[in-house]
Amino acid sequence: MAPGPTPARAEHAPAGRREIGPQVALLAALPDITVTRHLCHAGPRDRPFPEQHRQASLAVVLGGSFCYRCRDRTHALVAGSVLLGEAEEAFVCSHEHGVGDVCLSLALAEPLLAAAASSEAAPGRLFAAPALAPRPRISALARALAGAAESHAADATRAPEVEALALALVAAVFGELALQTGSPRRADRTPSASDRGRAIAAAQFLTARSAEPLLLKDVAAHVGLSPFHFLRLFRAVFGVTPHQYLVHARVEQAAARLLETEVPVTELAFAVGFGDLSNFVRTFHRLVGLSPGRYRQHHRIRKIRQVRR
Repeated sequence: MAPGPTPARAEHAPAGRREIGPQVALLAALPDITVTRHLCHAGPRDRPFPEQHRQASLAVVLGGSFCYRCRDRTHALVAGSVLLGEAEEAFVCSHEHGVGDVCLSLALAEPLLAAAASSEAAPGRLFAAPALAPRPRISALARALAGAAESHAADATRAPEVEALALALVAAVFGELALQTGSPRRADRTPSASDRGRAIAAAQFLTARSAEPLLLKDVAAHVGLSPFHFLRLFRAVFGVTPHQYLVHARVEQAAARLLETEVPVTELAFAVGFGDLSNFVRTFHRLVGLSPGRYRQHHRIRKIRQVRR
C-alpha cells in the first residue's frame, strides 16, 4: 500500500472484503527530512480504494509487491521499485497478485525537494513518471537509509548520516527518472576556481567542527549553496561526499588522539563525534585496517623500538 494517504475505513467495504491501510512507523525526523516505514498486510481479498497523496511522496519498496495505478496506468511494484506521487495526485493501490508489502517513505520539505528536482532539470512536473523499475543503487541506498534511520532513534549523532543517505537517495531517483524518461540532465563540468574555493572552505569547516552532528544543509549554507548543488560540487572536487569526508576527518582525529593521549577508546569515540562505540570501532577498522585498540598498541610498540635503537 502506498505511503502517505489517510486509510479508508473498513466498514465501507462489502461483505467478505476489507479496505485496509498500512501501519506507519516513524524512523527519523530531521528538520527538513522525515523517514517512515509503511507495512501493509492487504491481499487479493482486500478491496482497493481511491486515495490521494497529501504531499509529494517518494517511497522505495523493500519487500512484497503491489500494483500502483496513477496517471491512467497501472505499475507493478516489487522490491527495489520506486513509487512517486505529487501532492493531491489521485491513485489506487491493489494486491491482487500477493499479500502485503513494506515500503520506506521519504518526505522532504518543499524547498529541498524542489532543489533536487531542479538539479536534474526535470521539465514540466515534479516527477516525470509515477514509478521507477528496480535499480541496485537506489535499493542499496534505501536499505542503508532504513538502517541509519532506525539507529538514529537511539543515537542522535547519526542524523548527518541519515541526511546524507536521504539526499543521495533523492538525487539517485531524480537521476534515474531523467534516464528512463529521456529528460535532459545537467552535464557534469570541470569545477571552476570558485567551485574549488567553496569546496575547500566547506572541507575546512567540516574538519574544524567534525565532532559536531553537522547536517549537510548547514555546511551548504556556510558556502552559500543549495544542498544538492553543494553535494554535486563537493564530490566533483574531492571525489567523496561531504559525509564521507566528515567520517574520514573523525577517524583521522581519533587516530591522532589514540597515539597522543591515554583517553579510553569509548570516551574517545564520543569525543570525536561518534555516538556509538560499535559504529566507531567498525568504521575505524574499515578505514585504517586495525581496531582502535590494536592501532594504539601496534604504533606504540613501534615507537618504543625506535627509541631503543
